[in-house]
Amino acid sequence: MEPPGVSRQPTPVNYTMFQAFEWYIPADQKHWVRLREAVAGLKATGIDNLWIPPACKGSSQQGNGYDVYDLYDLGEFDQKGGVSTKWGTKDDLVRMVQEAQDVGIGVYFDAVLNQKAGADRTEQCRVIEVDPN
Repeated sequence: MEPPGVSRQPTPVNYTMFQAFEWYIPADQKHWVRLREAVAGLKATGIDNLWIPPACKGSSQQGNGYDVYDLYDLGEFDQKGGVSTKWGTKDDLVRMVQEAQDVGIGVYFDAVLNQKAGADRTEQCRVIEVDPN
């Protein structure tokens, strides 16, 4: 018998997210390809979502995406040493995401909108000094 005001409900589904990157992945522009090849196996082991690194162009082809150069270049424009990002081309990324969706895996992008350290030059800006007290 249930206590007053308590009803038993099934436990909600527990989804599992997999962080699909780390700082020291080789800068061989093949990460999206490796992930695409792995998604079916990841789903079979219980992974429901992938957290992927910033897909945008960094300051170089070795940049992890946290040194943003171009938020809109996902590996399709020839700049900063080549077309690919550290992770691969935009086409590789799109194929990986499609494969993940095909097997029922969601994809979460790590978006870094406030870090613009990969610019071509230093820009001047106005600041207001704030009293730390």
